[in-house]
Amino acid sequence: FTDLAVAAIEEVTGRRPELSTSGGTSDARFISSYCPVIEFGLVGQTMHQVDERTPVADLEKLTRIYRGVLERYFG
Repeated sequence: FTDLAVAAIEEVTGRRPELSTSGGTSDARFISSYCPVIEFGLVGQTMHQVDERTPVADLEKLTRIYRGVLERYFG
């Protein structure tokens, strides 16, 4: 499953993502025994702050990545 996500990220961004298990916490730790889990999303200067925001272009890119993962998984 990780390979599907890596391929989609590389296709959209032209870069190979760095895989890591560090960072924040989420509910994924509770469901990872039952289904594949990958957490990724947008980062930026205002992440987890008042008035958090991201450029629309980054949201569009993230949407293409999600679509690529889904197409590879269900394709």
